[in-house]
Amino acid sequence: MAKDSPSRLARALFIFLGLVLLGAAWLWPQLPKRGGERIAVEPGLTGVLTQGYSYAWVLKTAHGALLVDAGANPSGRELLAELAAQGVSPEQVHTVLLTHGHVDHWAAAHLFPQARVLAGPGEASLMRGQYPEKSLVGRLTRSMARPPLPAQLGEVEDGQELDLDGEKIRVIALPGHTPGSVAYLWKDVLFVGDTLVRSNRGLALSPFIFSEDNKECLRSLHKLRDVDFSRVADGHAGLTVDAKEQVLKLLK
Repeated sequence: MAKDSPSRLARALFIFLGLVLLGAAWLWPQLPKRGGERIAVEPGLTGVLTQGYSYAWVLKTAHGALLVDAGANPSGRELLAELAAQGVSPEQVHTVLLTHGHVDHWAAAHLFPQARVLAGPGEASLMRGQYPEKSLVGRLTRSMARPPLPAQLGEVEDGQELDLDGEKIRVIALPGHTPGSVAYLWKDVLFVGDTLVRSNRGLALSPFIFSEDNKECLRSLHKLRDVDFSRVADGHAGLTVDAKEQVLKLLK
């Protein structure tokens, strides 16, 4: 019996490694296909890659700038550098719109003392670590240290029309990735956070290990059939230009 133990252990290890490789092969095409460190969408709108994996979006306005998400770096190094290059001080950032409450999308929000920080319903409890996350990654990382919360934290509602220093932005609730996930529509650009990401197979739902409820997320996406957009700016891959077509294909 003792002589068989090494062979049993070897077989178990071989099976385990095989399962890991199969899982990696399944997951790899679904991971975000990342854009560059800086994405110039059009004059006045720029995507900034923070910590090498999470985008914040800078939209210049008449008297300053607003952000859609604030990146993964609590020091805001990449984001502050981009703002400085555009001649915008932290005090001139008047609004930070959060697509959801995962920390890699709001880590630098506390650096903008004059900004109203707005998120979807209930996302503040997620930001504070009070919400019992259901996703695998959320459960594993819930106890990690968090950056300071922004001083001014409020909520947006589904269908709300925002006028932010002359820029018109519509709020679209897309629960699923988190319960209060929202998208923001500006002109033809839809900021979706992690509700959708561009993978090697095109726009797709975030892998289930990162999301609360991908079935609910898919149901939420059906309301985008009636939304007039052509580009998607997501939280980890960047910009997708034929986005409406890809979303409709995903919903078939």
